[in-house]
Amino acid sequence: MSLSTLYLRLRYPRHSFGPGFLGPARLRIRGPGRVLFGRDVRVRNASGRTALLTFGRDARIEIGDRVEIDGAGLMSASTIIVGEGAILGPCLLVDTDFHAVGLDRRRAGEAVLRRPIRIGRNAWIQGKATILKGVSVGEGAVVRWGALVAGDVRAESVVMGNPAVEVKDGGA
Repeated sequence: MSLSTLYLRLRYPRHSFGPGFLGPARLRIRGPGRVLFGRDVRVRNASGRTALLTFGRDARIEIGDRVEIDGAGLMSASTIIVGEGAILGPCLLVDTDFHAVGLDRRRAGEAVLRRPIRIGRNAWIQGKATILKGVSVGEGAVVRWGALVAGDVRAESVVMGNPAVEVKDGGA
């Protein structure tokens, strides 16, 4: 176990770090919710500082086995689940818009919608991509650089653009 991993385990005792976890000492975990890391997870800050934020005691972020994260921001008010073997570049996953979007959105107490995000096994979310609330990214799917994803992504597909649309050749 590296010194930075030992430091993280001591600094964040509420959270769960699976066997083989490797992460930078400057990993940012904030909020009252829980973050659970699977086995052999690798977190880096080479492409920006990785931040895992929870907003509420019931909020949780679950990172599956053998996931690689580099510079991603995960903001959860309900649940974000990242399947095993997924790769998250410097992207953003946010399961709430933190304010109501209806006509009465400026009224105090207006309901805010929170819906879980699910990233499938072996999916790849590239840099500057944004995954919004309620989205499921299928197994083996690729979300290309800069995509804004507001709807589900089929397994083994490639999406890109704003709004994200499926492409045949991956945009290469």
